[in-house]
Amino acid sequence: MKPSVLRAALAAPLLIALAAPAAAEGVRKATPEQPSATWDDLRGDLFGERDLGDGAGMIALDLPYRAEDAAIVPVGISIDPGLGHRVTAMTLVIDENPAPVAAEFEFGEGMGPVIELSARIRVNAYSNVRVIAELDDGSLWQHALFVKASGGCSAPALKDMDAALASLGQIRMRLFDTATAADRRPEAQVMVRHPNSSGFQLDPATNLYIPAHFVDELEVRQGEEVLLRMVGGISISEDPTLRFSYRPDGSESLTVRAIDTDGGVFEAEFEAAPPS
Repeated sequence: MKPSVLRAALAAPLLIALAAPAAAEGVRKATPEQPSATWDDLRGDLFGERDLGDGAGMIALDLPYRAEDAAIVPVGISIDPGLGHRVTAMTLVIDENPAPVAAEFEFGEGMGPVIELSARIRVNAYSNVRVIAELDDGSLWQHALFVKASGGCSAPALKDMDAALASLGQIRMRLFDTATAADRRPEAQVMVRHPNSSGFQLDPATNLYIPAHFVDELEVRQGEEVLLRMVGGISISEDPTLRFSYRPDGSESLTVRAIDTDGGVFEAEFEAAPPS
């Protein structure tokens, strides 16, 4: 079964001495991957009989040990495939979410050989969060960390629906000066105003479930070339946000295009960073 089909199917109708250690627990990094019967079943559906190598030395994940807000869990991803290779695709999986495939990415050459990307996700139950990277030689590598969070997919929206719909589809981009970075690649942050309703949230006015309505495609182009393309789902937080490094090629603009599950198409063009 294709990941996009599986995602859609699964998304259907989801003291000070003592205080100090507790406070410290909240800032600890996520723990190593835990045994997961869900992943044992899911892996074959997503990747068939393909081998998945241990990507712990290639993939770095930055996740909280215990999420402060399960509906907005920050995840930082770094993938260094080694000299002579680049990352062409990536799948982000949250084992115990009602829709485990949070997002599927395709990367263009303009992202450079090393992927640096961050996003915000919903985590519905204590779960492994895992990244499966595909390299240009066709090999697959995976790494996971265990995060303590619950209720992220059913948590109320941050703003009321009228406010969300009033700004629906607005796209913002911010460029960051990274002149001091070792590889001197600039960073861009893209945000799309969208409720990304999961289908598991209750409308407080009617006590009925709000229908699923989310950004399921997001593409960023540098000039005419695709930098990245994301197929998303309900596990991406409200107001989908991506921050990533890329390699300027002299193009004057970055174009962002988003499509949601209701057929809404949103597009905006921004000034690109100059080549270093």
